[in-house]
Amino acid sequence: MKLFKQTLMLFFLCLVFASCSYSPGDNISPGDFTLKDLDGKTVSLSDFKDKIVFIDFWASWCPPCVQSIPAVERLYNKNKDNPNIVFLGINVNEDKQKVIDFVKEKGITYKVLLGDKEVMIRYKIRSIPSFFILDKGGNITNKHVGYMPGLETQWDQDIKFLLEK
Repeated sequence: MKLFKQTLMLFFLCLVFASCSYSPGDNISPGDFTLKDLDGKTVSLSDFKDKIVFIDFWASWCPPCVQSIPAVERLYNKNKDNPNIVFLGINVNEDKQKVIDFVKEKGITYKVLLGDKEVMIRYKIRSIPSFFILDKGGNITNKHVGYMPGLETQWDQDIKFLLEK
């Protein structure tokens, strides 16, 4: 069991240093999805048509995810008054109550959704955290896999680029 935990930790540490981006204009669209938020309300990606959407796939048991959440929260707070930008956190297959408790503990104020297999397949999630920035047409313009402090500067630049288009 100890070896398994060490291997798992090494795997996640490697993810911290991994990053992959799409080039703006690639027009890769994963299509619509519909998930439940923590209040049980149905939320669809299509609800945010004509908006820039920042998506964070995460889990509470993932150390790089936990490390990235304050950065996502800061970026959200910087942009929350802009009606053209939406932030979504998509939790990866955890118990709803555990997610609710974690969100409260960490002070997450952006919208959190409960993920499912379909959305994981649609976005080709192989490791977390994974961050996506979608343009106003619902196309993925950038994807970042893993987290390193300072990555929020790139996210901010990605969002500014789309706002200026």
